[in-house]
Order: sequence, then structure tokens, then C-alpha cells
Amino acid sequence: MIKAAIVGAGPSGSFCAQKLAENAIYPTIFDHSHPREKPCGGLIAADVQEIFPSLKTLPITHSERSTITMITPSGRKVVTKYGKGKLLGISRLKFDLHLLDMAVNKGAHLVKEKVVGLERKYGWWKIRTPKQSYAAKCLIGADGVNSIVRRSTIGSLSNVDKGVCFGYLAKGLENKDITIKFLSSKKGYMWIIPRGENTSIGVGSAEIRYAHELKKDLAIFISDFCPEAEKISRWTALIPNVKNAKTFSKPIAGSNWILIGDAAAHVDPITGGGIVYALLDGELSAEAIAKDNPEMFNKMWKKKFGQQLLRAIKLRGWVYKKPLLELYCMYLKVQNTALFG
Repeated sequence: MIKAAIVGAGPSGSFCAQKLAENAIYPTIFDHSHPREKPCGGLIAADVQEIFPSLKTLPITHSERSTITMITPSGRKVVTKYGKGKLLGISRLKFDLHLLDMAVNKGAHLVKEKVVGLERKYGWWKIRTPKQSYAAKCLIGADGVNSIVRRSTIGSLSNVDKGVCFGYLAKGLENKDITIKFLSSKKGYMWIIPRGENTSIGVGSAEIRYAHELKKDLAIFISDFCPEAEKISRWTALIPNVKNAKTFSKPIAGSNWILIGDAAAHVDPITGGGIVYALLDGELSAEAIAKDNPEMFNKMWKKKFGQQLLRAIKLRGWVYKKPLLELYCMYLKVQNTALFG
């Protein structure tokens, strides 16, 4: 019987696997598709690098920037520092592969099969793939917004608590500044994030209903700010974007299961950023399993960053009001003049 089975080999699942292996618990990871490019910008802020110092020396191609260009809904542009360190732009394909390789090198086992069925059996889990069935003592769901593990435990994430994003990978923008343009009414933003070998250009919104409008907004954005972009691939996806604080009150761990990363809906409700929460979830869930008490994860994540997510839910409605976005960018401009003028 497998002691710990992880469904999903993204950052959360792979980091959990690495930390488990470091505690002499050698998990089995189930994933038929990773590593792959993900529908996100791939931006790692300086404060995240302070939490996980190994990110400062990533052995993968990436970009580094000291400033970020922010553009308000009315077109006001401000160039500002974002934290004290460097902003990293990474390929999610290479980042996820790096984390997965780290886990496998530590002793985790990767099964490149899709999990199509789960069943609880008297204190253990039956995991079914198209090829065969497996038995596991503990199950970790790191399988994204449409998690089969979440569906088999507490139920799927509501569509109300999902957002949407759309965009491209492009060439020819490797020397471009990191650029963010806010969308006030749609509670979202557009971005240009160079990542070394390519650049992510995208748009995301907290509201699924804006999906068709976002494509038009992004086309105008590209025409205005990076018409030289050579599109090499396109993506679109649903992402967690919790709007109801009660969603975070649901238990996401039981006696022999845990939900982490996007499966736990641990994504910033304002920015849509999830990498830092994925890594924290991976670390905390591994600690709970190593102590043979998966259920303690419910308290661990809330203590570590629960208030941050709840605060973001409350603030989102204010943050994306157009006058406040304008005032915020004016404030940044004044700060920059004082600091760098």
C-alpha cells in the first residue's frame, strides 16, 4: 500500500512530495500531463523569494526586473519598485519540471497516469487510473481548480468562486518591462511578463461572465503596448478566485486526506497569484502527514496565511474601484519621485 499518494505534479504537489521524501516518507505522484506550461504570468515577487530563498538561485532560464510598470484604467502610467529585491519571470513548464525533478531525486515516485476514480475504503483510498488500481493510506489533492480529490471529499469548488484567464506565450518581447494594466469594472488586469526565452501576455478576471470581453480587451492591449509580439501559443483556463469567505471555512483536510494549492482554492483573490500559497501548502501538508495527523493542516494554513486571504476578499471590491486605482498609482508616483527623483 502507498503511504502517501499525491494527485497532481504542479508546484504544490511536487513540493509536498519533496518535503515528504525529506522526512523519509516516499510518496507516489499521479499526473499524466505535468510538467506543462500553465495559464499564468509566472511572476515571483521578492517577498516570496525571502520565504523560499532557494528561488533566488533557480537553475532555469528566467528574467529579472527591479521595477514594474502599472497602468490605471484611464491610462495613467507609473513605473515603480515592487519590493526590495528582484521580480522573477519564470516559465511554468521549466519551474514545475524543476520542482518535480527535485521531488523524484529525493525519492518520490511518479506515475504518469490520469486518476479517473477515487473511493474511500475503511481507512484507505482506492485510486483508479485507466491502467490499474492502487491503494493508498493518505491522499493529497494537488490537482487544480477542477480537482477530483476535492470532488470526492468536500465537493467541487463553486463556479462563483472561480475566475477566468486568457492569453498567449510570445516571442520578441524578452527585453520588455513587466507591465500591468488594471481593469476596474471587471475586477482584473492584463499583463506582459518576460520570462527569459518567451513572454506571457494575458488577462484575468474574477468574473467568468467576462470571458468573451476579456479577449477583446487583450487584443487592444497588445495593439497598444506590444504590437511587435509574435504569438507562439494560446491558452485559456478557469482559476480559483474565492468571493465568499465561507468557502475558506470548509475543512480541506481529514483523517487521511488533504487539499492543497489550487485544489484548496488558495489563490490571492485580488492578484490571482498562487505560487507562494502552493509552496506553503506543500510544506505545511508534508509536515502534517509526517506527524501522522493530516487533519491538523486545517489549522496550519489558517494560522500561516488564512487572514491574508480573507482580508483580500474584503478588500477586492475597494481595490478595483477606478478612483482608488487612480489614487494608488498617483501615490506610487509621488513615492518614486521622493525615492528616485
